[in-house]
Amino acid sequence: MLTDHRFQLERWARENRQRRKMPRAFGMFIARLAAWDWYLNPLSFRDRTPGLGPPVPDLALRRITEFLLRVQSEAQRLIGWVVAEEFGRLGGRYHCHSLITGVQDLSRQFWQREAYRCFGHTRIAPFDPKRGAALYVAKYEGRLTGEIHLGGTLAGVNLSKCEQSHSQGGGRDVVVSAPLPKSCFHMCLPRRHR
Repeated sequence: MLTDHRFQLERWARENRQRRKMPRAFGMFIARLAAWDWYLNPLSFRDRTPGLGPPVPDLALRRITEFLLRVQSEAQRLIGWVVAEEFGRLGGRYHCHSLITGVQDLSRQFWQREAYRCFGHTRIAPFDPKRGAALYVAKYEGRLTGEIHLGGTLAGVNLSKCEQSHSQGGGRDVVVSAPLPKSCFHMCLPRRHR
């Protein structure tokens, strides 16, 4: 006797349709989050030691954060950023895409040279809301390939300061979000195991 998998296939198709909507929705959220000034595309990493490859993602993100804090110090005001990790199609090489706000008075050319010195190939372009940079940064949301990191001060919230948790289970919250239905939590996973 053959098992009827119709209900499982319908549920899988419905979840897959929802998952495909996430990058666009998250990109629209990012686009409205701040008045972005710069778009870094890409921020790649040269091999520090030949043959060992680029730094691991955690080390790379720490170096990016240190770089952005130097930019903030030079700007003499709070800045905010979104950093999206990506692994290239050919060889899976790690690189990032980023949006930065609060830097309109700084020299893009100087900071592009500085980023090249610190990391490797980096291009800093002025942010143009009509060109879809926020959607590009969010393109892997809902997939397992990379994460999106928000930092600095965005929408008036300093993301480096934690506040006491109001969530069930305790812990430390950076920003308390609106309650979400449980059905949203599985959407970023490629497969759910029951």
